[in-house]
This record gives sequence, C-alpha cells and structure tokens, in this order.
Amino acid sequence: MMYRKLTLEKTLVFKIICLLWLPVLASCAVNHKVSKPMTLNYIEYDRGKSFPTRSDIGLVYDNHDYTFHNVDLEDESFFPDNSFIPNAFLKPLSRLRFSAALNAFTEPYYSYRFLHFFKKNPHIGIGVELIHLKVFLIDKDQRVKMRGTYNGEPAVRTVRIGDFLDYLSVSHGVNHVGLLFNYRWMLKKTPLIPDGRYQPFISFSIGPTAPHLELNLKNEDKVERKAYSYQWAKNNWGLSMGGGIRYKFSRHFGLFLEYRLTYSYLHGMYFDDEPGTRVTMDFWAHQFQWGISFMF
Repeated sequence: MMYRKLTLEKTLVFKIICLLWLPVLASCAVNHKVSKPMTLNYIEYDRGKSFPTRSDIGLVYDNHDYTFHNVDLEDESFFPDNSFIPNAFLKPLSRLRFSAALNAFTEPYYSYRFLHFFKKNPHIGIGVELIHLKVFLIDKDQRVKMRGTYNGEPAVRTVRIGDFLDYLSVSHGVNHVGLLFNYRWMLKKTPLIPDGRYQPFISFSIGPTAPHLELNLKNEDKVERKAYSYQWAKNNWGLSMGGGIRYKFSRHFGLFLEYRLTYSYLHGMYFDDEPGTRVTMDFWAHQFQWGISFMF
C-alpha cells in the first residue's frame, strides 16, 4: 500500500510539473514561429540643420577672370519657417491646400536615401542618396580679398562683395546624388527584429551634383541676372561622410539621428545662355539631421 501511494504521489507531482511548464513551452514555440527574417531594404527621409560655411567664388566672363576669397555663406536650412517645426508645410496641409504644402515641403534642408543590406553580410549596405543643402550670400557688406583680372586689368584688392554680386545662392539645392556605402552594428536583437533595435552606423557617398545657381551681377547701379537654372556638369560633384544611430521601434519603422560632413565641388557652373562663362565654388559643410526609416 505504501509503495502504491508513493507511486501515485510521484505521478501527480509529474503531472503538475508538466502543467506548469506547458505555458512556457507553448510560449517558446510561438516565439519560434514568429521569428522573422531581417528587413534588408531601408527607405529613409530626414530634415536637419546645415551650418554656415565659407567658399572662394570665382567668375570668368567677357574680359573678367577673378576670385573672391573666403566668402561667408549662410545655410537657411529652415526657410521659410525659421524653426525646426515645418509650419510652412503643416499649416497648408491642415487646410487641405496640398499644392502649397508640397511646395513648402521641398524648401528646407533634407535628404532621401535607399539602402539594401546584404543577406550574407547584413552589416554592410549599399544604395543611393539625395542630399538637398543650400548656400546663400546674405552679408553683402562683408569685405573680402579679390584677386585676378577685372576689365582686363590685374586686380588684387579688398572689396565690399555687394558692389559686385547683387544676389548669389544655390537655393534650390546643391543636390548631391551619391552612391552610398553604409556599415551598421546590430544591437539588442529580438525574434521580430533580428537586425537589432539599436543600429549605430557610419556611411560614405560620392557622386554628381545638380546645383541650382541663382546669380545677379552688379555693375555700378546696374543689376543683371546671369543665372537661374539647374546645372548638371562633369565638374560638379560632391561627397559625404558621417555616422549616427537608428532605433527600430517596430519591425518596419524606425527613427534616426545623424551627423554628416559634405564636400561640394562646383566648378562646372555658368551663366545661362552665355557659352564660355564659368562660376566656381567649393566648400565643406557640417549637418545634423533627424529622420524616419521604413524597412521591408
């Protein structure tokens, strides 16, 4: 009798243990079932702040060939809002004025990129990006060094730049279009997000640019518009490098912060409808940006 009682007790204990562990085992099975493959394709959009910079500005036309050195240029990254909140976009959108919202949406500093990470080595990605940054000559009272030839005569002097340039900007964008390389670290992986919720990354891109030059020259009291156009040319190119961190709050969506350094070499610009003219600029610029990611 004692032996049968002990056997029954052992059987009962075993059944209770099995019942207690069944939910855990079921949970593991479910988690195993919902484990997903990595999202290898990323589409990202960001806004940000591009900081002021300096550039030499060269002009070749008629019997002039001169350069202004170390000209201060502004970025106007938040135009027309003067705020990191895109009010010029949100206000017309709230009133269902889609055309006005779309026009404002393209005004500030922004960039787009598409990335594909390799299945065999998901740390490495390759893609394309568009970087839309701007530069403006705002302070026309600044005094700069001028060197070269003006009216066929040697010119080496310090001048007020507003006496020569009435307006200068690349305000519809320098427009870097680059082949992009990206390396990421994949931290805090889960079955739903096997590429990691936190993704520190570094990137590099290089490619052509399509600057939109706007230029009015001033000669005494006369102002002449010389350029207002997008200008694709082989001597217009740029590169960027930077790093940041991406946070995936779900399988298909994430947010990121990033620092970027860009270099713009714009030596293929010219006056509209005036062959043989040339406008040159080249400059480094710092950017800080924030954006959203869509992954699939």
